[in-house]
Amino acid sequence: MDLFEDSSATPVYHVTDTQHEFDNGADSETVMSEVSSCRTMSTLSSGEVTEYFRDRFGYTYLTDDNIPVVFPIDSLALRLDVLVHIIIRLCQGGSIVATAGHELLAQGGLGGNGAKVLDLVTNSGAWVQEMADIYPTTQFVSVDVKPLTAHTPHPRINYEVYDLYAGIAEPDASFDLVHARICVTLTKDYKFLIREMNRVLKPGGLLIISEIPSQAYEVEKPSEPLHSSPIRVKALGFMRAGLASQGVDLASWDEMSNRLSPGHPMWNNEKLDKKDQRNSSVRGFHNVTTYTHLIPNGPWPTDKDQRTLGALAKVLFEQTWRSLLPTLQMMGATQAEAQEFVDRLLEEVANPKYRSYAKYKLWCARKI
Repeated sequence: MDLFEDSSATPVYHVTDTQHEFDNGADSETVMSEVSSCRTMSTLSSGEVTEYFRDRFGYTYLTDDNIPVVFPIDSLALRLDVLVHIIIRLCQGGSIVATAGHELLAQGGLGGNGAKVLDLVTNSGAWVQEMADIYPTTQFVSVDVKPLTAHTPHPRINYEVYDLYAGIAEPDASFDLVHARICVTLTKDYKFLIREMNRVLKPGGLLIISEIPSQAYEVEKPSEPLHSSPIRVKALGFMRAGLASQGVDLASWDEMSNRLSPGHPMWNNEKLDKKDQRNSSVRGFHNVTTYTHLIPNGPWPTDKDQRTLGALAKVLFEQTWRSLLPTLQMMGATQAEAQEFVDRLLEEVANPKYRSYAKYKLWCARKI
């Protein structure tokens, strides 16, 4: 099943002043400046914004200990999110949303009189702002645990910031579509978040989950975890261990389809008697479809589109590895030890002989 319709006529982003030719020598700062964007003031005061953040080892992180520490939250994080947005659109053949989502919104939602979409999480706002431009009859609620940036007010987008891990502050059965991008590392209880997404969806509503798991794979055998890049393998181990130690459910990436199914224990459907099941008290999702796209770690593929994707991914991955420096210090390494490891890691990453794939994964499912 093709989850994405052809949208080759729709540009992902247009850079007005500079045309950047991606190659092995692509400068990450140049690329990052090209994908950044400006926003106007939000309704949060500067004093309120600063309360969300704290300094750790010279980097900015969230103050809320209930949210796993993954990457620093700064202006670079904003630009990287826009870059991730572009990478995901390329993985989806240029589409901003899966075909099922497009068809649902184009027909005005489940009732045909205008759809309502929940976006998790806002980050740069790139996805929700583009969606609002494309679907003029759709209302959006975009939620985040942090005020990463100020957003231009939009009459059909309601931006909210709150402790999402405690629950989605929306009524039952109130959304036609829930879009959740890279949320596994956002919470220490991803199963609860999935149940919350199910709760706020209308019966028959569409759930779209997209993730880029913290894992890499061999080029010759993409089903096989990476082992031919020794420093990067160790770095991935550090990253995953750090996430797991904070309660991040790393198994979610591999078990997602099973967890969405009503037969999974997380839904407690086995406790329902036959009468409850006939009355549609069963929780979970059906019509679960999956989509995976390989992301090269550099511009080495012969295919033009994959080469472009690899050039962008190279920038993203390099910046990701640089942010490992404070993470290693949090795990007990001295600054000198952490810097020495990151330097060796970046040296290996820059070596074109070390090739690998990451994977973009997407799941679409309908609420029962």
